[in-house]
Amino acid sequence: MTAFRASLERLLHRIWYDNHWLTWFLIPLSRLVEWEVARRASRRPPKGATPSGVAVWVVGGLTVGGTGKTPVLIALGEWLRNRSVSIGVISRGYRGRLGKEVHVISGADSAEAVGDEPLEIRHRLNCPVIICRDRVQALRVMVEQFDVDVVLSDDGLQHYRLPRDLEVVVLDAQRGLGNGRIIPAGPLREPASRLALVDWVLERNSRDRDRCFEYQVASMRQLSSGRSISWAEWCAQWGRQPITAMTALGQPGQFFEMLVERGLDVTPISLPDHAAISQELLEKATTDRVLITSKDAVKLEAMRGNEMAHRIWVVEIETRLPTALLSRLAQTLATN
Repeated sequence: MTAFRASLERLLHRIWYDNHWLTWFLIPLSRLVEWEVARRASRRPPKGATPSGVAVWVVGGLTVGGTGKTPVLIALGEWLRNRSVSIGVISRGYRGRLGKEVHVISGADSAEAVGDEPLEIRHRLNCPVIICRDRVQALRVMVEQFDVDVVLSDDGLQHYRLPRDLEVVVLDAQRGLGNGRIIPAGPLREPASRLALVDWVLERNSRDRDRCFEYQVASMRQLSSGRSISWAEWCAQWGRQPITAMTALGQPGQFFEMLVERGLDVTPISLPDHAAISQELLEKATTDRVLITSKDAVKLEAMRGNEMAHRIWVVEIETRLPTALLSRLAQTLATN
């Protein structure tokens, strides 16, 4: 199944971003999707129709696949928390067993149950995180059970019934909007004209300073011991040795390129988005150290006592957001 998913993702990438001839056969289906999107969007509530005393900020995507929404949401959550704003997060819980009904994530939950990204968010922000396919219900429970000032929605831009005060769209500057078509003929979840209606557009490594967000390596964490060291310290000890980098990100190339740009000799191994790194795959790694992302790490908690876990290091990143966006958000908070 993993191999099939990987092959399908590669094919879709060619169709959406390399102007593959198959896109023309999918356009009739895209017309149907676009009609349904327009029908549902016409019923969305106006901005600001959120529960009294709570602001809802949606961090979403216009394209299918990984663009960096979760790192951006975590960065926003940390920024809000540093301003003494109480926060909560709602999410669909994609690829988790739970989520049909409202579920408040606890420390006992696994990524298999609640999804890797919601669990990573809870670990990083230490705030209430609620998953449900119906984000309106998740928001209702968040407001009823927790005293929060701002609710961040992990994706959900197209969950039109969800009331919101502010929308931030996250794109990848390199990929852009692909061929500009609606799924399945292209990568768009909505027409490109939707960008004119959101409050802010962010692009990873954009040339536009007001849109640009970028990743920085904050520290390195050994999976087995949990100890963290600085990037400089890690490189001083092992930076000249060959390493294996594994990840199940939506755009794994970003992770590999970041490591190569920092001078590492990398053997890259990518998995389909949200897949779990298996013990069998780790055993095949021939290097003494294996680097993974924090999104991958939440799916490997059960392996912390495994004899191989000492080889695994988690690359902890921080996301730098543009000053213009943070100034705009500070003004928004001040007026609410």
